[in-house]
Amino acid sequence: MIPFDHLGTIQLLCTLAATTFAYFALSSLTIGRRLPNMPPGPPTLPIIGNLLDLPKGKLHLTFTAWSKKYGDVMSLRILHQTLIIIQSPTLVKELIDKRASASCNRPKSTIADMITPNGMNMGTSRYTTETWKAMRRASAQLLGNENMRKIVPFQRAEAAQFMWELVHQPDKWPHHIRRYTTSLILGLVYGLRGPTLQSPNVADFMDVHPQFLNALEFGTMPPVDLFPILTYVPERYANWKRIAKKVRFLHERLYDNILATVEKRVANGQGIGAFMEELLTKGPAVGLLTRDHLMHLGGVLMEGSDTSSSFLQVFIHALTVYKNVLKKAREEVDSIVGSDRTPDEHDLPKLKYVRAIIDECARFRPVGPLAIPHEMMEDTVVDGILYPKDAVIFTNICIAIHFPSLYLYQIIPQLDGMFHDERYFDRPEEFIPERFLKHPLGVKDGVEDDPARHPNMQFGGGRRICPGITFTRTSMELNAANLIWGFDFLPAIDPKTGEEVYPDLDNYTPGITATPIVCPLRIRPRSDHHKEIIERQFQASGDILAHYEYDIAPVDKEFNAKYRDI
Repeated sequence: MIPFDHLGTIQLLCTLAATTFAYFALSSLTIGRRLPNMPPGPPTLPIIGNLLDLPKGKLHLTFTAWSKKYGDVMSLRILHQTLIIIQSPTLVKELIDKRASASCNRPKSTIADMITPNGMNMGTSRYTTETWKAMRRASAQLLGNENMRKIVPFQRAEAAQFMWELVHQPDKWPHHIRRYTTSLILGLVYGLRGPTLQSPNVADFMDVHPQFLNALEFGTMPPVDLFPILTYVPERYANWKRIAKKVRFLHERLYDNILATVEKRVANGQGIGAFMEELLTKGPAVGLLTRDHLMHLGGVLMEGSDTSSSFLQVFIHALTVYKNVLKKAREEVDSIVGSDRTPDEHDLPKLKYVRAIIDECARFRPVGPLAIPHEMMEDTVVDGILYPKDAVIFTNICIAIHFPSLYLYQIIPQLDGMFHDERYFDRPEEFIPERFLKHPLGVKDGVEDDPARHPNMQFGGGRRICPGITFTRTSMELNAANLIWGFDFLPAIDPKTGEEVYPDLDNYTPGITATPIVCPLRIRPRSDHHKEIIERQFQASGDILAHYEYDIAPVDKEFNAKYRDI
């Protein structure tokens, strides 16, 4: 016979077990289900939610059809995760801007945290950390208008070398773009530069950064954040852990070496007033207390060079495909600049059509089609629709290509999007810069635009808006004017058929930054006279460039001795 006290214990344990089982049974019925008052979307199944609704290929066709049915906001449930896609400027303003305190977080990414620990990647880290806030303040100071004015001569000098490179090695044009954008950020942040593709800092960044992005792409790593138990798998059986560890090592080695060069320059009394030089002494005043803070702040700012690089590739492809656009833009540039000098910052406000091309490129094929997703920090209701805590929010800009982002979110493609909405844009899938001459935001005549639409929506919103808008826009305009002024852009010739092969404007890489697939082109100076001006300006920029060439590598010294008048 079981003693009475033991029987009571057994009954209690059985009751607890039954209660626990009932709790988990009921919970399993809610996993995968859309919560009441959430945005509409495809019907869900218990536990897995919309997982089976995701097609294996051409995802954008399915989601485009859904957007037609469910409107400007829709939601998906994948197991316990809620994904919400918003695609109207009004919703962006209401949720991302006005309610920034509720929507300013980033989704948790175990992989990103393994590569850049302790929330030191300003782009992916959680909002609530003091580290993020300190880095944000520092980057806003760096990229403010006052610093941007100081950097203009260096920006023009780097752009002059970029043109020179296109003259002498036009077949390597995508690499020259990467060198230019990387070197420009190096100069802005560290007071350093990379004169050649072989410059150690440039070469290492061009090697490491794609690996970092690849580690975040869908399919590369397992969905660790959906299944946290995977984090307990030993490293020897988890190749994804070894990849993350390798990328972290390469990241830290690169940014440690760059920062060490700045420290050495300052110690030798050869500082030039660069931003990172100031932070080495003033960092604690803004909350950047450790060397790791400075190292990773510089790293995330360099990662932002992707935006300018991808845009320039979109721009060059567009000039190649749309010859009438290039012709019209060239007439404008020639009438204002002439042929005896290259454009400068004073010309840019006058180049209305060139700026319209830039706006149309950003609308037509935005380099960040879904931006970086936000995460809700608390339940929020907008117009009767629930945006629940921990839901991941995508700002859908454009239908074009598949967009990979952090772990699960990489399965979400573009829908019609705010920049291709037929309600507001006439023939949205056509490249028509003139739309921005007729209306500052490009919308068609005779319609009442979404009142919340504003310029630069592709740079995000709320407390996570990109701090580098001014810097990026200036770089876009200066290089756009230079390219139109100085070069012809022609499609490649197929050696077998002799026919012209144009770039495919729908063929993009998957990634957080959507970059056109590299296409061979024929790029050449407009005339011998234009070539001579480009050569002359490159030589005239030597003193400015030399100011940023502290302790450069032998390969860079050899380049300067051979090609620059120093």
